[in-house]
Amino acid sequence: MTEPTPTVTDHGEPRFPHPILHVRVWDDPILDQLGHDPRGRYCETYWTSILGPSATLLLRRLATAIETHPDGFDLDAVEWSLELGLGIRGGKNGPFWRALDRTSRFGATQRNGAILVVHRKLPPLNLRQVERLPPHLQQAHHAWAARQLIRPDGAERTSIDAA
Repeated sequence: MTEPTPTVTDHGEPRFPHPILHVRVWDDPILDQLGHDPRGRYCETYWTSILGPSATLLLRRLATAIETHPDGFDLDAVEWSLELGLGIRGGKNGPFWRALDRTSRFGATQRNGAILVVHRKLPPLNLRQVERLPPHLQQAHHAWAARQLIRPDGAERTSIDAA
């Protein structure tokens, strides 16, 4: 039988600012309808370059957990950090907390103390974010965006159609 992972450092400090996060859904009807599932190809292809692999994987896992627990759940930071391969080096500069902060910095989550609200989906990248992609992904994203402007009947969308 293995011993439980300690929630404090050798110095008696908490491994994470909040060892348990109370995760809730951040409702956004427009983003829920038009956004991209963090587990999907768009996010894997484009958002990973912006968020980084740890934050992207964290969002994928959060999306699955929210789908399973739509009324919310408690996230054990040590457990999730170990499951994501980020270790238990805690504190606000540890890999897990940095990944979590990146999800907030880019608007996928928002944290208030031990409360974490999470969007179900991510928006398309904005122009500034696209410009940060490697050149081949910029080209691929521009081609993807151009395809989004064509209606199923082959006609181009007008600004009225897009509204």
